[in-house]
Amino acid sequence: MSVERFLITGGFFDGSSEGYIGELSLRRDDDRVELAFEPRLICEPPEPKLRVVNKGFTGGSLHNGLLWLCSPNQVLVFSLSDYQLVRVIDDPAFNDLHHVLAEDRGLTVVNTGLESLDEFDYDGHLRKRRLLTSESRTRARMSRAAEFRTWDSHPHLMHPSHCARRDDGALLLTLVRQRRIVCSDGRDDDWTWGSPEFLGPPHDGFLAHHAPSGRMCLWVTTVPGEVIACDPYDGEPIACWSLAAQGAAQGWTRGLCVLEHGLLVGTTRIRASNADYFARWNPTSAESSRSAISYLPFDRARPSVSVDVLHERSAKVFSILSVTPPR
Repeated sequence: MSVERFLITGGFFDGSSEGYIGELSLRRDDDRVELAFEPRLICEPPEPKLRVVNKGFTGGSLHNGLLWLCSPNQVLVFSLSDYQLVRVIDDPAFNDLHHVLAEDRGLTVVNTGLESLDEFDYDGHLRKRRLLTSESRTRARMSRAAEFRTWDSHPHLMHPSHCARRDDGALLLTLVRQRRIVCSDGRDDDWTWGSPEFLGPPHDGFLAHHAPSGRMCLWVTTVPGEVIACDPYDGEPIACWSLAAQGAAQGWTRGLCVLEHGLLVGTTRIRASNADYFARWNPTSAESSRSAISYLPFDRARPSVSVDVLHERSAKVFSILSVTPPR
């Protein structure tokens, strides 16, 4: 039986400001698939004055043997051997961070509360901040609180949630409120549409190989429960999976890892405060939603498998990151 291992990151909707890092194992042979989840670290963000209730940790990435992970207003860096905090990237304009892309060229931070994309070097120096709304709106919002980092920045006009780099160097950014992916070559602050409008708000958006077609695809999750593999240059759909149709756990859908043989997809239990995203759900079916990870095999004749992720604490799933070395 082959074994693959993954890191899961997220927080809680239980009134605490804790975040978690967990380990997921996927065991697979010709007859069955088994998923197991174990939390490895549950803790508050390091700076007490910057803790925000119901936020915890959000999205992250792996680079140079480290986990680069967002809290609401800092980028935290953890060792993979023992999950010790080894570095903190801070900035007074960080608010409601959703994702950090760590690459050889540096860090790209999705600053959802400011509605910007922020580029840093590995020493924590800001190189460039690309505002997604006007400078005047940004200044007005930042002036409303003495401590912007912990201010409730809603409502958002764009709500950027995820970013990825295409092979040609172009940056792809997922906008929840616009239901689109936008694209920039990085030479200026202009963005072009990188996808058609999705039926549901998208959350993830990154590049990975789609083994059944042999193509590199842009992968998107939509909040109500779809995974879409798209052409990375025009965003046109290539393949689509419905969590409901595949018999997977359902909920606020975010967190995705693409494997050679299938998908790992995260869901978060639906609450009253976000139920408006789920117009097709009645209160009874919303109550059945789960904080979980589901495995959807590319062979659609085979069943999906799910495992709860701290469901009793109303955990939210953000990132699913493979730590299995490539063969």
